[in-house]
Amino acid sequence: MIKSIISKIKKLKGENKMDNNKIVCGCFNVTEQDLNEAIKSGAKSFEEVQAITKVGTGCGNCTDGVKALVDDLLLKRKIDENVVVCGCFKVTVKDLVNAIKGGAKSFEEVQALTKVGTGCGNCVESNKALVAQLLAK
Repeated sequence: MIKSIISKIKKLKGENKMDNNKIVCGCFNVTEQDLNEAIKSGAKSFEEVQAITKVGTGCGNCTDGVKALVDDLLLKRKIDENVVVCGCFKVTVKDLVNAIKGGAKSFEEVQALTKVGTGCGNCVESNKALVAQLLAK
């Protein structure tokens, strides 16, 4: 209750203008906005975001939470950009999302609906991980 009151007071004072400015790593004062900027700059994994921002490389207490946040931000970006995830059949992230929305509950079911990974097979492992992440949402 006290946190709620303090939060309301801060909002009145304009201190919480952007949640993106929330510090997610105290050791290096890394904000969610910094993570987004690293991703916009081309980082494609937590380790690449870490290399750019130093997030989680101090005491390490934030690493698990920030890794989950970065994974969510990367997934959101893939969905927003509708990235092609299977070159053989030009399957996009939105195709995977639509298969899941249509009732697919496993990678194999998504694969049957979209043909993802059934060509050369090079994208199977990365798409298994992507589908697992989408199913967890």
